[in-house]
Amino acid sequence: MKKILVALATALALVGCQEKPAPAPEVKDSIEIEPSSKTISAEGGNVKVMVTSSGEWTLEAKAEYGWVSASADKGVDGDVVTFNVDPNETLDNLVSEWTFTCGEAVAEFKLTLKGLEKLPASITLNSEENLVLDYNKGEFTVLLHSDDIEYRDIKVTLGNENSWLKYVTSLAGDEEGDAKIIFSYNALEGLDDLRETITFSAEDVETPVVVNVVQEAKHVLSTEKEFYTVPVEGKTVEIPVTANVEYSITVSAEGNGWLTAEKTDAGIKVKAEALTDRKRSATITLAQTDAKEGEEALNRVLTITQVSSLISWAADMTGNRLFPKWESTTVSKLGVATALTLEAMVNIDEFHKEINTIMGIEGRFLLRFGDAGLKENTLQIATFAGNAVVDFDFKTNTWYHIACVYTFSLNDYYGSTTIYINGEKVFEKDDWNFQQYLGWQWGYVTGVDFSPAWSYEPNGNRCFWIGYSFDANRDLRGKMTEIRIWNKALTAEEINAPNHFYTVDPKSEGLYSYWKFTEGQGSTIEDATGNGNKLYGETNVRKQGSDNIGDEGIKWVEVALPDK
Repeated sequence: MKKILVALATALALVGCQEKPAPAPEVKDSIEIEPSSKTISAEGGNVKVMVTSSGEWTLEAKAEYGWVSASADKGVDGDVVTFNVDPNETLDNLVSEWTFTCGEAVAEFKLTLKGLEKLPASITLNSEENLVLDYNKGEFTVLLHSDDIEYRDIKVTLGNENSWLKYVTSLAGDEEGDAKIIFSYNALEGLDDLRETITFSAEDVETPVVVNVVQEAKHVLSTEKEFYTVPVEGKTVEIPVTANVEYSITVSAEGNGWLTAEKTDAGIKVKAEALTDRKRSATITLAQTDAKEGEEALNRVLTITQVSSLISWAADMTGNRLFPKWESTTVSKLGVATALTLEAMVNIDEFHKEINTIMGIEGRFLLRFGDAGLKENTLQIATFAGNAVVDFDFKTNTWYHIACVYTFSLNDYYGSTTIYINGEKVFEKDDWNFQQYLGWQWGYVTGVDFSPAWSYEPNGNRCFWIGYSFDANRDLRGKMTEIRIWNKALTAEEINAPNHFYTVDPKSEGLYSYWKFTEGQGSTIEDATGNGNKLYGETNVRKQGSDNIGDEGIKWVEVALPDK
């Protein structure tokens, strides 16, 4: 029994010596989300967030957000929360912040909604992109529109620093956002078109508006003259052409076999074969080939003449004048002439309203066209003894040989005047009383003194002029050549002698001064008689102070006479 008790005690002691079991580990709160942040476009939409947690969780927004909402504000492990996001109608980004909580554990979620993308400012063109202006002075307006840019802030830039085009001003348009940009330009006098590029821009404008402007020059197709002569031996003649258009060249049928023409860089080249007859002529027509629709095509007709001419040059008297200074040391002055003949070849371009002077001395004896109460093309003999009208219908652009024959009788103080036009007597007056009382100091003057000393006529001391008298406006607007003064009265037979209109023997009896226009250059013409009365020329005659002055020179014109 004792042994049993001992064994039991030992067992109990062993049981009492064994360790107690360890307590269960403590479970911590946890929560995780995926994703933890999200950025979406301004269109909005749905964003899903998965929650992993150790237990129940809750969701709370850090502020009130009117543009986003969550599908749940609590849940358990494994739930998915959907955030519903409205579109963003602003340019700013919107941010929302959220907190997921599980016990003491938290997870932060950040949702960003992008703002609308800011579009660049723009300008639109409401008028023509390519403008074509004519050659006249003017203005034009470019119409623009912008919802972003105020019209005053539109910048205008011209492509050329020294542009022919000028910016004037910017004005508000008729509708909101519209703009009127005004420009001016001068008249174009050159032959070449002008081009300009205008750029309209502003801050934040990515694509500027560009307008191209062309000012078209006036279309020109011209030559210096309409009539040209070529030598009888045949020659190639270069005729400069002023043109900014394309043109064709056509020779008339009259030129077949002897006349050809072709274009060169500077104009046209005309080739004529040698002349086998006395005269021939043809026309060359330059015709524009690039005329636009509705535009009248330009034409230039040239007359090419080949003639065995006796006269090749004349003086253009429009605005110009000729005069002798009576410098001869071999013959006496004309003085009070008892017989005199004045001759000239004359071609009038225009009969103007003022007096058109041929030659003579104002207030003494003057051949002229027109006068108060007369038709402009009426020839008049104006003298101190009165005026007389010649009944002849003169035409423009026609050559006339005019001969004025004057005689004076010292016995009865009466004189006579006869006018021949192209050899035909068209006027005669034989009862001129060429006696004038000038006052007790001078008494009577008888006859016509044709040779007072030359001057610029101070104090009204008139002298002999050709193509001019008294005032710059009394010029002869046309051409003159083959001018002669005789100290005798030519007969009708002498005037109608063969080729008399175009040439005479410089040593003819009674030929006082003879000015043949043979040189085609220079400011003086020698006296072919050898008597030394040189003919002087002045151009651009104009009023200066009490005088009418001019520039030294003669404006030469090429002619071919006879022209029939």
